[in-house]
Amino acid sequence: MPMTRPQPISSSVASTAVADMADISATTLKNKFSEVVRLASREPLAITRHKRREFVILSTEHYEEIQQSRLAPLQNLTDEFDQMVAQMNTPEDRAARASFFNSSAVKATPALTKSKQQRANAD
Repeated sequence: MPMTRPQPISSSVASTAVADMADISATTLKNKFSEVVRLASREPLAITRHKRREFVILSTEHYEEIQQSRLAPLQNLTDEFDQMVAQMNTPEDRAARASFFNSSAVKATPALTKSKQQRANAD
């Protein structure tokens, strides 16, 4: 089966560049599928058409490893965010926010206080 290998494959699938993968032609994939699948179970393979690398075939295990490596940083950020929100939602912090949003931007002057009292007495 014609297969070329530019460089040895690294042990970390997530960091393997397509240019560094062993490649196999689409015709060979079609004609010797079971053999190609056996090779792909050990390492990702680049599939070529007209001598251009167009696809990658890899095992489910390698695919899941790649997905995990992509999602791990996002999960760490989610965990940090959840911790920050939990720290901000203490009873003291909720009371402080409520006090802030219930406060008035206008300083109560004696005239304003008198006006409010008159309106309250009129009702």
